[in-house]
Amino acid sequence: MKIGFVNHARNIWDCAVTLLPRHDQLWYKYIHIEEMLGRYSNSRQIFERWMNWEPDKHGWMSYVKFELRYHAIGRARVIYVRFVVCRPMVQVWIKFAKFEMKNGEVARAKECCEKAVEKLADDKEAEQLFVDFAEFEEMCKETERARCIYKHAIDHIPKSWVEDLHKKDVAFEKQYGDREGIEDAVVGKR
Repeated sequence: MKIGFVNHARNIWDCAVTLLPRHDQLWYKYIHIEEMLGRYSNSRQIFERWMNWEPDKHGWMSYVKFELRYHAIGRARVIYVRFVVCRPMVQVWIKFAKFEMKNGEVARAKECCEKAVEKLADDKEAEQLFVDFAEFEEMCKETERARCIYKHAIDHIPKSWVEDLHKKDVAFEKQYGDREGIEDAVVGKR
């Protein structure tokens, strides 16, 4: 690259990622070179090849950030959909919902949270998912839905997994509930 043999450098990077497809740094550097040259379509093609290998969450997030740098929100949304299919984890769904909220898509963020609860309600990290979903509903001024989410989570998550959930439920009831709701939350916590 330094002496001007760009195509030779590309060929070397292509061979490197073909021979060592699980070595993430090679993909990052190959994409970085294409992006520096202003070849964004080539960068996308390289990202697509890399995503076929189902990299870790950092690889997926770098692809999302790449698309957001060039204001391709629709493409970033498609990548997030593929990301949650490849890596169905609570943190990934939460990031997806926050992405939708940040872009002003409240209905899509709500749909994202609902799908996450549907798919990951039995996960060990489901407590965080329920808390974030309830806080999202609270932020949208949907206090009854938030209350239902807390109740559903407390009833369905094993008692050994719910540490923070009871505290959040009590705080929620103190802020929005009546006397009976507060008492129920406190008794439920005990």
